[in-house]
Amino acid sequence: MAVILNFSDIGCLNESAAGSAGAGMASFANAGFPVARGFVITPMAFSDFLRKGEITAAIDLYDSGTETPEDSWRAIKSLFARSRLDWSHEMEILAAFGELDSTVSVTTSSKYGANVSPVYASRGQDLLDAVKHCWLKWLKTGMVRLKDNDMPALVVKEVMDSEVSVEFRRKDREIRARAVFGLPEGLHDPTVSSDIFEFTPDGNLERMEMRSQNFQYIMKEHGPSRVEVSHDFNDEEKLADEMISSLGEIIEFMKQNAGIVSCTACFISSRPIICSASLMSEAGATVEMPPRERSLSLLEPVKFAQPAQPQGPVVATKLFLNLRNRAELGTVTGTYLDGILVSGNLLGNGAWKSELSGIASETKRLFTVSTMVIELGDTGHETAERLADAMTTISEAGMQPGILVPGIRSAEELARVMRTIRTALEGLPEPSVWVKVMYPSNLFFMESLAAVSDVLLLDLDSLARLMLGADDGGDWLHYSIPALEGALETAFQRKSGTFAILSDDLVSTPSMLEFLVRHTADIICVGLSEVHTVKHIIASVEKRILLEEGRA
Repeated sequence: MAVILNFSDIGCLNESAAGSAGAGMASFANAGFPVARGFVITPMAFSDFLRKGEITAAIDLYDSGTETPEDSWRAIKSLFARSRLDWSHEMEILAAFGELDSTVSVTTSSKYGANVSPVYASRGQDLLDAVKHCWLKWLKTGMVRLKDNDMPALVVKEVMDSEVSVEFRRKDREIRARAVFGLPEGLHDPTVSSDIFEFTPDGNLERMEMRSQNFQYIMKEHGPSRVEVSHDFNDEEKLADEMISSLGEIIEFMKQNAGIVSCTACFISSRPIICSASLMSEAGATVEMPPRERSLSLLEPVKFAQPAQPQGPVVATKLFLNLRNRAELGTVTGTYLDGILVSGNLLGNGAWKSELSGIASETKRLFTVSTMVIELGDTGHETAERLADAMTTISEAGMQPGILVPGIRSAEELARVMRTIRTALEGLPEPSVWVKVMYPSNLFFMESLAAVSDVLLLDLDSLARLMLGADDGGDWLHYSIPALEGALETAFQRKSGTFAILSDDLVSTPSMLEFLVRHTADIICVGLSEVHTVKHIIASVEKRILLEEGRA
């Protein structure tokens, strides 16, 4: 048995290895639903931990009854606190935790059910302590089952900053739901009121009961914390019609898969993401994934449909696709794009002419795009010779050409590069000039950079890594958000010209994306996997800004 299982692993569907909660998350993940990031620590880690000589002896002493239960239990707790996990198990757990880059919850999960009282961890040692804490809690009540080899798995998953949380439970043939503002912890707090929903066996909304909610749970540095809800919102309906419609596939999945007894979905930017689930199938049963194409209407006579991507430009912020190669274009459909940024050294490729021509024609066929910017890897003689042909190719495709100049360390260096570009393009219409701001020192002389360029492209990932003094290859954005926001706020206050933002990971840091939109970033450039989600988040933030201005 493996020590770590991802929710997407087929082996995670095994309740003996992942418990009911781990197998529940795996059921949704393997059916293609968006689920919270996380993993399962299988019972193998617990079993190996209990084999340590001192711990085995302490448990035997507890079973023998030769000491009082209080004294023998105190000895077991002390041993758990000072004992280390198996070294290889620790390394695997910490490696999996490092990929999440967030505060996590840890819960026990056995084939008989799951513990809904999580322990939270935000650092590596916190997680290892939380693992032992959960094992200890289970041991207190599950000691008699040790001989049945029914040791629990542990489910470790990120705590997402949820707008609304919804819990579904199966009751006979009906599915009932309740919803609260904020994190799912509010669903288990008896002092937090939830709206109640009942769905018929056909999946139609049969009854809804709205309740005033005075408190909600929000994410703080070390875990969820309860706060008072604003009086403007405590009587509002927690799930709007569109949000209920977006839950249709989850309800359909629960109807077709009788083993799913409950699940919880968190709304992130108005999109439901499964954050917990419980699978209680019969012993030896095979979990089958029913097809997701068939969906039921929840609000007759309107038929359920996949929520449409926002069409047309958002209120103010433009969205550019950061494209790395032509092959990616064929997978981007159904969204509005303001422009294309072709990153990397395209003109250094031997087949650059056919590649650029293909990108330009494919872009024109798929989208209404006004601008195409290509990044220069260098400004050498060979690149300069190809530049004029490249700008002509983009113009003939009906788009405004642009050039991204990377890695500028001073205004003087930029001036030299600009002279080379103007010489190479003499006699042609001048393209828009983008300058990549990737060194922290650039933030001190942005006015001089803006004076000789059209757009300043702030590379958040490079800025974050360099501000921490770290090497390339890590996801440093999440850890440096406070420092990065402070630096960017100063840059926005002294803003002169157009600001574009580039990052490979804005979906996992929606607070940073909202910060950028609220500080009037003009252009957001994101990769293929994030374009739809970022579009939704931008639209949601700008809608809130308009509502706030209207209320003011």
